[in-house]
Amino acid sequence: MRTVVIDELRHFKDAESTEMPKAGGKWVTIKTKYCAICGSDNMFWNGFGGMGFTPGHEFSGYIEDPGEYGFTKGQRVLAAEFNSCGECEFCKSGREQLCAQMMVDNPGVSAPGAYGPYVRVRGDYVIPMPDDMPMQLGAIVEPVAVSLHGVRYLGLKPGEDVLVSGNGPIGIYAAATAKLLGAGKVIMTGRSLSRTEFCNTFDFVDECISVKEPDYEEKLKALTPEGGFRHIIDCVGVDDYDGLIALASSGATIVMLGMHSPRASFSTQALYFKELSIKSGLYFSWADYKKAFEMVRDNQGMFLSTITSIIPDDAESIQAAFVKLFASGTNDECKIVIEHED
Repeated sequence: MRTVVIDELRHFKDAESTEMPKAGGKWVTIKTKYCAICGSDNMFWNGFGGMGFTPGHEFSGYIEDPGEYGFTKGQRVLAAEFNSCGECEFCKSGREQLCAQMMVDNPGVSAPGAYGPYVRVRGDYVIPMPDDMPMQLGAIVEPVAVSLHGVRYLGLKPGEDVLVSGNGPIGIYAAATAKLLGAGKVIMTGRSLSRTEFCNTFDFVDECISVKEPDYEEKLKALTPEGGFRHIIDCVGVDDYDGLIALASSGATIVMLGMHSPRASFSTQALYFKELSIKSGLYFSWADYKKAFEMVRDNQGMFLSTITSIIPDDAESIQAAFVKLFASGTNDECKIVIEHED
């Protein structure tokens, strides 16, 4: 059985898998059909997790072995890569993302993932897919849930404007979920000019501008509400928050969804005098995942337009995709999805 592994730093290879992951107890086995490439997979490509690891935590597929659950072999499903304990205070209050067990045997994170042909997942975190929902959409519900989790922290009221800093996939899904939750204008900023043009094709983005545009500051000022934005989402992971704080209104909320900078700095005076709230959004809850599934299921055209490439499941194709996404400096993709053979 062929699988894909990271065999050396920043390199994938095709390898023989020793055995299919077994169902049993709380686990079921899924035959992978689609797996989306996530920005966090770049950490594994750069050595996190060690050599021989198979990433992939955004996936959909077919039930191979339902174990003790009532699914049927061949049933179309998607699944959250959760492994929460169900007993701690966080699980009982619907904050499973904070459970200490969450990252233990977590497929694609601490256990073999869906870049391979099979993946073992918790049966209680599996959702059947309707027949009229393209299966590739099941693979992007996970990042949509990540973005939705952060957007919900804004406390957004219908008609209120949102600034999304960063126009990668998480920023794009933050814009989409904010609009579906009733946001007024959704303004985005980013770096890549081609990605900016791409984002401006979406109905859920009112305007996206690039920091590389010569009149960027003037454009952003014209788009900023009087007094500043009440709702800001950082999907980049900036190391200097003074720029975002300057764009915030008094009493605003800034949600941190980017994890790219190991440290961040800001002026405490500006934060103090505006009485701002800065929240971090980790992962998502099971309720977020189910809501994200409903959003994607009910707005298929919107979310299909965010998938820019579907590639084969061989190491050479995946390697080329990673180079383009994370090493080329000319990335114009949004979401790349790996397709496994049936």
